[in-house]
Amino acid sequence: MSFNLLQTVDDLSQSLISTLKRFPLASFSAFLMTIILISLIELDYHDQNNSMVILANKVAFVSSLAIILFPALHLLKRHFLMMLFGLGLIAGYYFILPINIAEAHSSIFFRHTLLILALFLMLIWAPFINVKISNKNIWEWTQNLILALLATVVFSLILYAGFSGALYAIDKLFELNIEHRRYVQLGVLIFGLYGVNFFLAQIPKYILLLQVRTYSNIETIFTKYILSSLALGYFLILFSYNAKILILMEWPKGILAWLSLLFAMIAISTYFFWTPLWKSENIKFKRLLWGAILLQTFMLGMAIWMRIDAYGVTESRYFIALFGIWLLIMSLYFILIKDASYKWFFVTLSLLLVGSQFGKYSASEISRTQQSIRLQKMITEATPLSEALEIRTKYEISDVIVYLYEHYGTESLQTIAPEIIKEYEALSTDRNSTTYFPNFVTKKLGFKLINRWEWQDYINTTPQQNRGIVFNSTKEKNTFKVEGYQWITNFYYNKKSKIEAKIISNESNLTLKFKDNRFYVIEHNRYLADINLNKFIVSVKNEPHGNIYYRYRVIDSKKMEYDYNNTKVSVKLFINSFILLDDGNITDFSCKVLLGRETPPSIKN
Repeated sequence: MSFNLLQTVDDLSQSLISTLKRFPLASFSAFLMTIILISLIELDYHDQNNSMVILANKVAFVSSLAIILFPALHLLKRHFLMMLFGLGLIAGYYFILPINIAEAHSSIFFRHTLLILALFLMLIWAPFINVKISNKNIWEWTQNLILALLATVVFSLILYAGFSGALYAIDKLFELNIEHRRYVQLGVLIFGLYGVNFFLAQIPKYILLLQVRTYSNIETIFTKYILSSLALGYFLILFSYNAKILILMEWPKGILAWLSLLFAMIAISTYFFWTPLWKSENIKFKRLLWGAILLQTFMLGMAIWMRIDAYGVTESRYFIALFGIWLLIMSLYFILIKDASYKWFFVTLSLLLVGSQFGKYSASEISRTQQSIRLQKMITEATPLSEALEIRTKYEISDVIVYLYEHYGTESLQTIAPEIIKEYEALSTDRNSTTYFPNFVTKKLGFKLINRWEWQDYINTTPQQNRGIVFNSTKEKNTFKVEGYQWITNFYYNKKSKIEAKIISNESNLTLKFKDNRFYVIEHNRYLADINLNKFIVSVKNEPHGNIYYRYRVIDSKKMEYDYNNTKVSVKLFINSFILLDDGNITDFSCKVLLGRETPPSIKN
């Protein structure tokens, strides 16, 4: 037993040494990223503007890309100069990134993710770029690579769960009070060192000698009856919808673009999974799959063109359009070329992802330019530029401002509103302001920012299905001064249920009722109080409210109190919430009620 254990340890050591020899720069990049992240977690990210923290963040960010870049270059050509080329690429990438990654815009992280995806695709085609090899061999290597990635994730998670459980047990048994960050550091250590090196160890030294294997029964069933059925089902749904569009001559819905992309991915996956099962007589089936993709590509083009024409280019629409063009080319390639090679599928896709991230025609440049032009035009045409604008116009201007700011920062509006940016920067510097930039811009333009939730709430509220504006008190009152009152009760009204509250005691038999914005107190069919709440509603509507939703307002609890008295009864309402329709009628009303048969001394007429 001890011999087997020693043999296992020896095999693992040999595998690790072999990996370090083959991919030294990738392993070093993983080690560097892991050490930096563990150190930053230990420091708890104190002083984000510290020069060393900024440098460490940026180095770790670049190292995550290097982990995939160096193995991809190694598979492309095993030469020392290729490693130097990789170091040059990493250095260039480091210098084009913003200085402080922690404060970078979301487009930087999106671009980084796409570059990692492009390099992973490069791992698929790099070994075969100068070699003529069958599609079955390419697919076998692709499967091995994907399975290696999945195995890495699964084994790393199992290892992390095991060590975390042990750490938790030690913490509880010995009362050590282990900090939460130790678990985070443990995760970084396992995924950064074990995970990366385990994945690299799965890459065979001689990929061209990889043997093509036949599918197991499970793989055959999955390909023929599950994946193929999914592709057929989606195709029939989309084909039927396309037929409806052509027959009724109606515009396609926005969701069509995403469904077309989903179908394309399922159909392409089906095509690849069929690779070991293809026979010479399957040529019609091959062309049928790519023909279906080609047909849906035209509908994808129509759907995305409509979105771009109406709302301009954004990064997501840019990539959908680019992917559609690439799908068109790939469809024609696999339909027309009898011996079409899989490697060109992966080569073109990875080059497309990299090319879309840099230069004048990159996703970010085109998107920023297009949206800036669109925003300038909307501001120029908006009259009057104030709260009097239609809500649709206010929302569209707000939406573009938010998009530009969150993707490209305040400088993206420099050519459109330079004075507003200058004022905002002065405010931030002098007063350490935390004002949200789009809120500041729209306020200076003359209206309140309308966000997506407000707009969705507005368009979903119709005269037939009017949900109204919800008014809520800041807090429900639990303590009351009851001098001069004899009863306290909860009251709730709903327009459909028409619930009435009753107060029955030895002294009286009272009924509380609400109808048409009027609150009634009734005794034996005799009205003691008829309280018209319309003036109260107007006063509350004009109160400032601190929340962000268009049809949800939070009002100070003192403003939600209402006093009423006459010679017969005294009433005090502590209103918790009510829903006000656009026509001015209340549909739901909730409150606590204090009632007295004599006028309390504190209340004056």
